[in-house]
This record gives sequence, structure tokens and C-alpha cells, in this order.
Amino acid sequence: MTPAFEFAAPNRVVFGCGRAQEIGSLVRPLGERCLMFTGGRPERSAAVIAALQLAGVNVEVITVRGEPTFDRVRGHVAAALVYGPDVVVAMGGGSVIDTAKAVAMLLAQGGDPMDYAEVIGRGLPITIPSVPWVAIPTTAGAGAEATRNAVLVEPSQQAKVSLRSHLMLPSLVVIDPELTVSLPPSVTAATGLDALSQLIEPYVSIKANPATDALCRAGIPLVARSLRRACEDPGDLTARSDLALAAWWSGMALANAGLGAVHGFAGALGGMTDAPHGLLCARFLVPVCRANVAALRAKPGGEPALFRYADVGALLTGKAGISIDDGLDWLAAWIDSLPLPRLSAMPDRDAVITAALRTSSMKGNPVALERSMLAEVLASVIAA
Repeated sequence: MTPAFEFAAPNRVVFGCGRAQEIGSLVRPLGERCLMFTGGRPERSAAVIAALQLAGVNVEVITVRGEPTFDRVRGHVAAALVYGPDVVVAMGGGSVIDTAKAVAMLLAQGGDPMDYAEVIGRGLPITIPSVPWVAIPTTAGAGAEATRNAVLVEPSQQAKVSLRSHLMLPSLVVIDPELTVSLPPSVTAATGLDALSQLIEPYVSIKANPATDALCRAGIPLVARSLRRACEDPGDLTARSDLALAAWWSGMALANAGLGAVHGFAGALGGMTDAPHGLLCARFLVPVCRANVAALRAKPGGEPALFRYADVGALLTGKAGISIDDGLDWLAAWIDSLPLPRLSAMPDRDAVITAALRTSSMKGNPVALERSMLAEVLASVIAA
């Protein structure tokens, strides 16, 4: 029998090459005063800003550099309250979108971001829908345009945690694969592997459901067939479209089925180091999969999750019946063929493991990993 489950997603998604050109007519019904968040190169948003202004929307721009911290979000909320927007637009990668997502929620809900933060905050429930907000992703990886959480960093505690509610989902998402063409190959690779990890982890998660299974099974082959192509030929719009779809689907999958130890480590290290989130996911993906498989093989009743890892290998390679180990070997070799840098030195290993175990991502891992196994994973990543 199909288990009971819930599924939450953005209110409206507009997808396709060139669709960003329609942004004025898409946003204007949501409001006339727009607070727009852009990445570190705001000139990339010039055409979108012009289109909004042509549609009669007043635009105030805030440039986001680096990952969102609690203090930065507080400052953005203070500026927003002075401006008084009725719609928020985010054009950029995951950090830009998460910043805007947090600000849109706080403008409606009020309070301090720490009031709603998981793990290190008060964890209060969010009860009021966010101010209408729009996501325009310019990378294909984080899937933040489809998630119900905003990830913030608190440097004083070396922590990276979420504000989370289905009431934080966007009113509109505009996904235009042409916006990702200018990404360097290394960023394309890292963000694409972030998306892949966000398709594999929900598929093997203890919270998986039929809807997220469908998204993961559709998305995994898209990344496998198109990520290297996009790295080698940045203008390949077919490959870029595949990755944009996969990233969007990965966001919906993680929002509804959770993640696992890959993101547990990435979340912990994201609060302790400057390593890019996508690169962390890329480097931890295979070692965590191998550790999970070993733990499941040693656990009575672990077969259902093992079957799912076999599915992952078949989806990646297109080879029905491929063994789990051969599938993971293929994945490791494929990742090594991509233009990814290595990770630099890690912080204290015990501190990393303790922080990883505290993350919400660990709740979805298909098997509880002992500290000794987590230490082996961390050691293998450092040695690579």
C-alpha cells in the first residue's frame, strides 16, 4: 500500500530558454515595489531590472556577496523595512535565493531570524506566509528555488542551519537555462553535483515517497548525461536545460524527502570553512554512499535501501542490473573526470563529525552511521 505523505512545491514555475525576458509581465501582478537581490556581479541582472522597470515596477537592488549570515539577513531586513517592498525578487545562486527567502519570510512574520532557526535557535514555528517572492536561479545546483528552507551561517558558532516552513515557498520561479551559460566549468561541475547529491539522497532517504521517487528517477539520468557536456561546451543549451530541470527537481525532492550524510557533512563544514557547498557535496557523495552501503549490508533488514542504491547505479549508467559496487565505481570515476578542485585542509575531525550529527540532514540518512564510520568517510575525503 502507498504510504501517506505530503508534497509542497512553488506556486508557479515558468521554464524555458529565454523566459527571463518575460519577467516584467510575470512580476507586475505581484507588486509594484520590488526589492531585488542579485549576486556579486549585478550587471548580469541589468536586463531583468530593465524589464521590470519597463513593466512599471520600481526596483531597489541589494547585492549579495558570500553566503547569508544571520547578521547580513538582519541588515537586509532593516533596509527592506525602510523601502517597503510588496514583492521580493532573487536572481542568483543558492546564497542569493536563500537570502531573499529569509528576508521575505521575516518581512511578513517579524522577529529575529534566530527565533526560527533550527539547532542553534529557538525553532519557533513560522505561521504567516512570506511576502510574495520570485526566484530566478542562475546556477543549476542548489535547487533553492524549490525548497522550503533558507540556509544561514552563524560564524560565532561555526554553524550552518535552516529557517524552514512550507510558507516560505516562492510565489513564482522563472528557470531560464540561458542564464547559466556564463558559469565557469568548475562552478558548473560543483553545482551540478550538488543537484545530483540532492537527487540521490532523497531517493535513498527514510522519508522518500512516490512523488519524490519520480523526481529523483527522472533527474539522476539528466545529470549523468549532461553535466560533462555542459562543462566542456558551456553553450550547449540542451545540456544546460537538462541540468536546470534536474536542479529544480532536486529542490522539490529534498524539500519533501530530506537528505542524508552528504549534506550533513556539507552543512557542518559550510559553517566551519569557506569551501563551496557544491564542492563539498561532490567530494563526500561517493564516500558516504559507500559507507551507507556497508552499514546496510551489515544490518538485518537493510535490503530495501540497498535495492535503491542498485537503482541509482542503473539510473546513472543506463545499465540495468549493474551491481551496487560497480555503480559506485562508475560514479567515482565520472566525478574524477570533471573539472573540480580538491578540498583544502579540514578542521578538527571530531568537531566536524559532532557538527554533522547535529544537522537536520542526518535525519533522512538511510542508516545510522557510527562515529567510527563517519571518521572513515572524513579521512577518505581528506586523503583524496
